[in-house]
Amino acid sequence: MLKNIRNITDKILYGVIIVLFLTMFGVTTLNVIMRYLFNKPIIFAVELGRYSFAAIVYLGSIFVMREDGHIGLDIIVDMLPKSMGMIVKKFTRILVLAYMALFCYESGRMVMGNWANRSSTMGIPMSVVYMVMVIGSLGIFIEELLLLIGYNPGKTSSVEEKGGGM
Repeated sequence: MLKNIRNITDKILYGVIIVLFLTMFGVTTLNVIMRYLFNKPIIFAVELGRYSFAAIVYLGSIFVMREDGHIGLDIIVDMLPKSMGMIVKKFTRILVLAYMALFCYESGRMVMGNWANRSSTMGIPMSVVYMVMVIGSLGIFIEELLLLIGYNPGKTSSVEEKGGGM
């Protein structure tokens, strides 16, 4: 059942990321054409491109966390004995979980506190913009929790199987 839920959310996230990328690329390209050929820039293009890029980063980070592909100090952890490497790995996973829980909570507070604030050119509530931080941090938290408990059927290779590493 968890695999089915993951497959559905993956398809949705991939779709959203593709739409965001095409939006960012399209509006930026169109803005360049409009600005340099017709001297009529699209007023909201920079803001939309910036928000799209930030959303791609937050949502894409969920997949990076699933593959355990975030930046780490593999070389140091790999030098430790296997059992010590596993302890360090689990401890750092717990630290990441704590940080992501705090980040998700504070992002949620930003969402709740910014319904009245509007973006400068598009006029959308900033809470909509900040919502991607909540979704991204919650997704990262879930993926890190699954890695901590050892559930990750989609992962291509396990760092723990290689003898530690982070």
